[in-house]
Amino acid sequence: MPEAWSRTKMYRTYLDEYSAKWAEYFSFKREDGILEMRMHTLNGPAKWSLELHRAFIPALADVHHDPENEILIFSGTGDKFLDTMDPEGWERYDFKQDMTFDRGYDFWYKDQVHEPFSFLNLEIPVIAAINGPCFIHQELALLNDIVIASESTTMADGHYTGMGIVPGDGVQTIFRELMGVNRAKYFLLTGQVLSAQELLDLGLVGEVVPDDQVIDRAWEIARTVFKPRARSTRVMTRALLVQPWREILVRELPAGMANESWAVHGYWGMAQDGFDIETLTSSEDEE
Repeated sequence: MPEAWSRTKMYRTYLDEYSAKWAEYFSFKREDGILEMRMHTLNGPAKWSLELHRAFIPALADVHHDPENEILIFSGTGDKFLDTMDPEGWERYDFKQDMTFDRGYDFWYKDQVHEPFSFLNLEIPVIAAINGPCFIHQELALLNDIVIASESTTMADGHYTGMGIVPGDGVQTIFRELMGVNRAKYFLLTGQVLSAQELLDLGLVGEVVPDDQVIDRAWEIARTVFKPRARSTRVMTRALLVQPWREILVRELPAGMANESWAVHGYWGMAQDGFDIETLTSSEDEE
């Protein structure tokens, strides 16, 4: 039986406990209050799965409740940030079948209306270090305080042109706010792939650095931009700068996810013969 929490003891979490609990999803290390958190799949580049999607919510809550965390660096593993799906994970939950309400709600809507807020609810500065291609769920990087990218970083969105579904999980809001309405619509509807330099030119990232320097640069920023400031300055500046994202996503994210989850009842690619969830391609695309 788990030990009951005492009413006379303030709740907190501990790195040695949650780093072990989430070891199959994330690797952690901490120095001087700076926590590095890298998503991975089997210790290699992360593959997007239903399990990873949900894991962000409680894992980041554990990060939030650890008072020894002063700054978070978030990144991927290896030479890719997030550029493929995990087909085995999707098949475990029968997503090769036609969409049903329970899958659309329990695995998509229920998670995605909370997942972006698992980052925004953090009360410490967050540096995103994009270590390579990212093809979906760009909020994992773009909602954070400072965003840097490696030279090999590319960004595209796999909803409309890949999976053939509504891009309603927050990207419709995030790219509109960062790129402007027309450029965001073009990006989401055409499958446009943006290079690291284009991301910098459009203002989506703050710096582009060589691939082998992206994590080191994130640590340098943590030590020089955030660490010298008083803790109260750090946390209240963070609160001020994320508030616009919180307000706009509260308004728009549930409706976007409702559109996405409803529309897949009319077309769901994984239920079609020849659809490859890992690469978001179908045999018809190749003909």
